[in-house]
Amino acid sequence: IVVNDVIPSDLDYSPNTFTLTKGTQMTTVTPTANGGTITSWSVSPSLPAGLSLDSTTGAISGTPTAVTSSATYTITAANSGGNDTATVTIVVNDIAPAISYSTTSYTLTKGTAMTTATVTSTGGAVVSYSVSPSLPAGLALDTSTGAISGTPTAVTSSASYTITATNTGGTDTASVTIVVNDVTPSITYSSNDLTLEMGTAMTAISPTSTGGTVTSYSVSPSLPAGLSLNTANGTISGTPTAITSSATYTITANNTGGSDTATVTIVVNDVAPSITYGTTSLTLEKGTAMTNQTPTSTGGTVTSWSVSPSLPAGLTLDTST
Repeated sequence: IVVNDVIPSDLDYSPNTFTLTKGTQMTTVTPTANGGTITSWSVSPSLPAGLSLDSTTGAISGTPTAVTSSATYTITAANSGGNDTATVTIVVNDIAPAISYSTTSYTLTKGTAMTTATVTSTGGAVVSYSVSPSLPAGLALDTSTGAISGTPTAVTSSASYTITATNTGGTDTASVTIVVNDVTPSITYSSNDLTLEMGTAMTAISPTSTGGTVTSYSVSPSLPAGLSLNTANGTISGTPTAITSSATYTITANNTGGSDTATVTIVVNDVAPSITYGTTSLTLEKGTAMTNQTPTSTGGTVTSWSVSPSLPAGLTLDTST
């Protein structure tokens, strides 16, 4: 005669689905069962690394040490009468990532390769990186390492970009601000020494610009009256309306990358004088005062008068009139 125990029955774990985190101790779960006394416990397949099945109570406990995909484990409770089984589902996720960039603000220049920006990652291993919105043209995010690199190909206003690191444990984000400036402009004027005449339109002069696109031009000091600087393209033009002594004017070209200057020297002379005398042939008599001869002057204002050769003895030229 052999008398076996009552077969175990109604074996159950509550809960029976576990989402665990690598390195974080799980809450011990002890089963319930009916029937006779359970004398042995087993599990198939083996529980995730770091977890164990108590061979006396059937409790599952421990601290998972490795990331494990979701899987179903069958626990068997047995005694001399037979056995009963229950299943549990366990997934072990990684620790959520934590990322940061040592530099969070980047001022770049169009056409110049940036120094690669690398990420510092703590917490769990990052599975993938993504960025929103898209980085400026020419730059790229390495979705495996989180590094930002490249050569920007377009001027871009300052904007904030959010990089997201993802693993089975969750996500973390870091933000960087990037602005892409143009190449600093470089300008020259082929004619930089101008002698103009009041009332006569000058031949417009325009700069030659290399480097980045100029967004605006300015001049200091102000140009002579009647002349103007086109602030969009740097052209100097106009008709001078006042006599101006020779002076140097500095034209500045600007863009997001910086500025450059060029100088021009301008003098505005009066209109050349034009004079006539009503009588151009004089027959005089020694000792007899002549009738004054006054010229007619057109054109610009005469500032001085002179005569060559010297007038006959006793005659004079008024150097003012």
